[in-house]
Amino acid sequence: MNLYRKGVFALAAGAFALSTAAFAKDPAYPDYPHKTVTLITSSGPGGGGDVFLRNLVKYLGPKWGINFVVENVPGSGGANAMRRIMEGDTDGSLLYGVSTQHVVVSVLSNPPYSYTDMQPVVNTLYDAPIFYVRADSPFKTLQDVVKYAKDNPGKLKFGAGTAASIDRMVVETFKARTGLDMVVATHDSGGQLVLSVLSGAVDIGSGDAQDIQAQVAEGKMRIIAAVMDERLNNYPDVPTAKEQGVDVTAIGWRGFVVKKGTPPEITEAWEKAIKLILDDPEYKAFYVKNSGSYGYLTAAQFNDLTNKFAADLDAFFTEMGLKKK
Repeated sequence: MNLYRKGVFALAAGAFALSTAAFAKDPAYPDYPHKTVTLITSSGPGGGGDVFLRNLVKYLGPKWGINFVVENVPGSGGANAMRRIMEGDTDGSLLYGVSTQHVVVSVLSNPPYSYTDMQPVVNTLYDAPIFYVRADSPFKTLQDVVKYAKDNPGKLKFGAGTAASIDRMVVETFKARTGLDMVVATHDSGGQLVLSVLSGAVDIGSGDAQDIQAQVAEGKMRIIAAVMDERLNNYPDVPTAKEQGVDVTAIGWRGFVVKKGTPPEITEAWEKAIKLILDDPEYKAFYVKNSGSYGYLTAAQFNDLTNKFAADLDAFFTEMGLKKK
């Protein structure tokens, strides 16, 4: 089954301005009504959404002449972040950097605000979902993990994101497809999960390649499966989960949404600016190196993707027994 996933540092859980200096706008970038813009993430410090935004604005801010503030609003599977957006203005000064979490929590539960209260603005990148272990783990392949879990019912600890994350859904799909008796341990952020894997609190983790790229380079972590239809460009020797006999794949996106009622000229400006920064050689080299792939979608295209994902997710939850028919 093909899932979508959500689908890295803050000084505190509040806002942190990356720069207080004014940038000189590149003339190729569109005019914008604000010189300071706040970007919300539902990730905690060190999480995938946090890292994505902070890295993006290092390149986008100077080009667009905007001071970006990244604000961490974790908790409740993205419901807190949606509330923050809905309590804000519709003037383009506040955007939500999303993966899939806000859709997951909307479909699985009944939060005060839903993804349907947001309007997609633009998508930027697709993620590279993986399963990973400590470098000294006895698990060399995904089949090693399956064999251990079968031989030791209830002992395997598989780390995932929050209960409303696609990371969690990927792990639940792995569990269902293999019929394993194992512990699924949820975490508030990708950074927290990385620490759990490194400390041995969990045996294996599910996340994005960018979350552990530094640890892999330092020889502290090892990727044992690409949870995609194809192998990772940066790690071509790592087989996919499907190649290892486990039918689970995922697609993650990184995009922006706003509160419904935001003027179309805001969306149009973001569409143009994101297209420019994705094509910028310096930023492109960065995101390719960090296992991101070009995922530009206009507001209309992103809206179609979001609605299809929500429908597929509803079917998935029903199949897994997490929702009643």
